[in-house]
Amino acid sequence: MLARKTEYWTVDEWPLREQPDGLLAELYAVQSELHAEAMPGDPRLPLAAEIASARHQPASEDGVVLTARDPGGVIRGYASCGWLYMAGWDHVLHTHVAVPPDERRQGLGRLLLDHAAAVAQRRDLRLITGRTKDNVPSGAGFCAAMQAQQAMVADENRLDLRSVDQALIDRWLTDGPRRAPGYRLLFVAGPTPPELADEVAAVLNVMNTAPREGLDVGDTRITPELIRQNDDAASAVGAQRRAYYAVEEKSGRFVGLTDITVRPDLPDRVWVGDTAVEPAHRGQGLGKWLKAAITRHILDELPGVRWVITWNAGSNEPMLAINHAVGFRPVAVYTTWQAPVEALRALLATGQDRA
Repeated sequence: MLARKTEYWTVDEWPLREQPDGLLAELYAVQSELHAEAMPGDPRLPLAAEIASARHQPASEDGVVLTARDPGGVIRGYASCGWLYMAGWDHVLHTHVAVPPDERRQGLGRLLLDHAAAVAQRRDLRLITGRTKDNVPSGAGFCAAMQAQQAMVADENRLDLRSVDQALIDRWLTDGPRRAPGYRLLFVAGPTPPELADEVAAVLNVMNTAPREGLDVGDTRITPELIRQNDDAASAVGAQRRAYYAVEEKSGRFVGLTDITVRPDLPDRVWVGDTAVEPAHRGQGLGKWLKAAITRHILDELPGVRWVITWNAGSNEPMLAINHAVGFRPVAVYTTWQAPVEALRALLATGQDRA
């Protein structure tokens, strides 16, 4: 742990995986008000699940947590800072600055961001990113004051399974093999079998074709080892990935996929991870077939689930068209902001920001 005193607050820095249980419990309490503000009505993961998640991050992910305490030792704000050991993203520090409403407009967010920028500089990372949600306008105001650039806008879309058009789902399932006779779907629940890892990695890399808008990142390379790490991390927190793959019969290659994450501690919802079809295999209804298959699986095998949650770039028109046809509806807009580390540090040093 590193500790730095300011005139009023003490800022501590903890490695992501080494946060004591007591600290994680404190942060969980601080996050209660922030969760209610940003996600009213949504359930929270239990504290035990949050602790398990901190302890079992994949090896490709790392980070630190910054906490700002007042003279009485109470946490008044925090920042989580994460980085990836992955090409395309290994120049980025993703930072989430969190200050409860009653503590805002006192310079605390600015202080935490300055410490986050110092972390980035120390690690030779050149870009800081952060994400805001439209129902918490103070977040966007803070990013604008820091002269950050709006890099990507994504909708959170939700499907209410109580009102899903099941006739449409079944029609797409029937149409799938008719429109794409040279393909079949393969279902996998849980960790990826080793004998499928190469094909799964290859098709996951199709996600590099998804829109990134103005976000200053590059292509990533998913490998079988990375898949294994992610599967281990999910299993350690009780989560399970379930996926359908589109397989080209003549070659045996995986050319499309869609997957969801199931968490027993939040049994009324699942989260869509990746959905993609290789460009050369598009136009044959594989996307609709995959989406229908995973939706029918949820309806039949996960009867306690009501909500299916996904995020889509606003510019991803083909995926949005499929989701909207199924019944997904936008419930929130998320904006990813970015700022060069050097420019941000210079701005904060001059005190000329508008925060």
